[in-house]
Amino acid sequence: MVNKQQLQAVKERFSSFLSGETQIVADEAFCNAVRSYYEGFLKSERVSRMVQSGGCSANDFREVFKKNIERRVRSLPEIDGLSKETVLSSWIAKYDAIYRGDEELRRGPQRAHLSAVSELILSKEQLYEMFQQILGIRKFEHQLLYNACQVE
Repeated sequence: MVNKQQLQAVKERFSSFLSGETQIVADEAFCNAVRSYYEGFLKSERVSRMVQSGGCSANDFREVFKKNIERRVRSLPEIDGLSKETVLSSWIAKYDAIYRGDEELRRGPQRAHLSAVSELILSKEQLYEMFQQILGIRKFEHQLLYNACQVE
């Protein structure tokens, strides 16, 4: 169960993220989702009362965030090569990193490295899509060009 001190620590972590004081890379849509969660849920009197009565777990907090972002992500436009499930899992991973705060650093650099790698993969997909749109090339055309440029 989450106690008052833990709730305060979680609020501070999310506030730090929103102030840009963390190393977590995020786009505007994720920041808006976190801001909504922070303002509408974490800072609410209802959550304070639930924590005070011992009725909230860390998993409850995560589920509220997950339900919130599922609605948001479903309303985003579809991006070729980037599934909404990928966005959801990336956002949940970022949420977990914010929620854990300093605990992430204590577990060692390996986990932080994996998080950075997943960010890199997501960024590559987004860049790929952006360049396709800029150049006006469709996926199959890109594959044809790629195959034509291969030297044996």
